[in-house]
Order: sequence, then C-alpha cells, then structure tokens
Amino acid sequence: MIDVLICTVGTSLKQNIDNLRSNNTEDNPLNTRFIEAYDEAQWQSIGNTLRGLDPQNRLCGAEINSIDSISRHRNLIGENTQIFFLHSDTDDGENISRILCAYYAGRSEAIRVEELQDADPKAFRTKGLRNLAKQMCKIIHENQVLRSRNCAINATGGYKAQIAIAVLIGQALRVPVYYKHERFDEVIEFPPMPVSLDFQLWMRVSGLLYALDGTSEPLKRSEYSEIIDNENSVESLINTEQIDGVDYIELSPVGQIFHEAYREQFSSSRDRILPPPVPPYEKRDPRW
Repeated sequence: MIDVLICTVGTSLKQNIDNLRSNNTEDNPLNTRFIEAYDEAQWQSIGNTLRGLDPQNRLCGAEINSIDSISRHRNLIGENTQIFFLHSDTDDGENISRILCAYYAGRSEAIRVEELQDADPKAFRTKGLRNLAKQMCKIIHENQVLRSRNCAINATGGYKAQIAIAVLIGQALRVPVYYKHERFDEVIEFPPMPVSLDFQLWMRVSGLLYALDGTSEPLKRSEYSEIIDNENSVESLINTEQIDGVDYIELSPVGQIFHEAYREQFSSSRDRILPPPVPPYEKRDPRW
C-alpha cells in the first residue's frame, strides 16, 4: 500500500474544459457548468462536480485518471494515502492543483515548483527541473526515510522531462514510479532496478556538491577546477555557463538527485563509514 503519492501536475484538465468550450451546446448543462465555474475560478465547485463522474472519464484529466488506475488495477491507494501535487510555476498549474486538492479533499497538498515553466527554457532546464528534484527528494526523505512511510511517484501529468527526473529519483531512492499514457488502459510501473550510483564518487566530490547545493547562485568554475579536472564524471552533475567571460557552475538536475541520494545514505551510514570519536582522555594537544 502507498502511504504517500507524489504526483506531477499538467494541464490536461484545463485543455479538456477548453475543448468543452469550443464544442459546447446550450442543451448540455453539465458542460456549461464546468465552463462557467472555471471562468469564475470556482475550483472547489469543479472538484466537487468531478467527483460525480467516473474517474476514468477523460474530462477528469490525466492526474485523476492515473491515480484511479493505480488504485483500481494495482490496489495500492487507499483513503488514507496522502497526495502531494507538484505543479508548475504558472497560474494554470496552480489552478489545476486547486481543483485536484478539492477533488481529493482532506488528504492532498499542492506545492509550486519554482522556475518549472515553459516561458524560459534556460530557467526550466537549469533551475526548474532541479527544484522539482529537490521537492521530490524532500518529500521522500520526510516520509519514507524519517517516518518509514511507503512513497511512490506518479509522473503522468506535466512536462515530459519530468518523467526522466522521476524515474531517476525512483532508481536513486528506491521508489516505484508510475506513468499512464492517454491510450493505455492502465498505468505502467518503473520499479527500482538492482543498480546503484557511485558512492565513492560522491565521497570524492561531496565538498563541491555541498557547496553548490548550499547556494542559489552559480559559483566560479575556476575555484573548483582541480576537482572537476580530476573527475570526468563531474561534468554530468553540473551545468556550466559563461557570464561576462567567466565560467560559472551550478548543480544539474542529475547532480541534485545524485547528491540528495547519497547525502541521505551517508547520514544513515555515518557511524559505519567514519571512525569512532576519540574519547576525551585519549586526546593530545596538536603538534605544530
């Protein structure tokens, strides 16, 4: 049973209502009600009305369709399953999430992912996807790691790039990922594979990763050139950008996931990896 479901959010529900708008006739009061409620920002009303439909009705949108499929075909979602809706940094994403929270009243929460938008492709790539990874990893840490609650990711809604991020997080943190294409009868699962990332690499470059993770601003590449030049794999963990002729670096989405995964493993394995502390009576003054 899934205790916590992390669900990415798209705009298929809005597109479905827009389709009703273009095809609406006066003799269909339900369609008219949806259109008027959306135009008047009556998110609670729309959520309540959607609950009266078959959750597999395409009008309900990708998120409700896929969550119902996980519940119906996999029997993994119960009334107590908590749902986090991670939506884009847009008004449409926020509005759809409000409708979804109304539909799943009392057990859902909407989270806005900063810079996850399609108006600025560079910000989407360098910041939006990284922020998405941070939010997913935070939810998993707070629930699965600290509280032993079973987590899963539903990556059906939203931008296609989010699927790749979700699957990578699933592999790194041992969390199942679900996806439902609009033509599929049910969801498909990306189960965690029996593979692992390179913990020794993380140990060697963790100083760089902590430095990049601890700031929202890029850092000068030259200050970390020794680490970057000696570790070929580091290039896949960082983004490099030239500003006024100077190269700056920041964590890539993959680097964020890599760091989040092994930071948790190091914290839980610290006593096994590091030597025990020296008792006070055995300590000696330093020799200079």
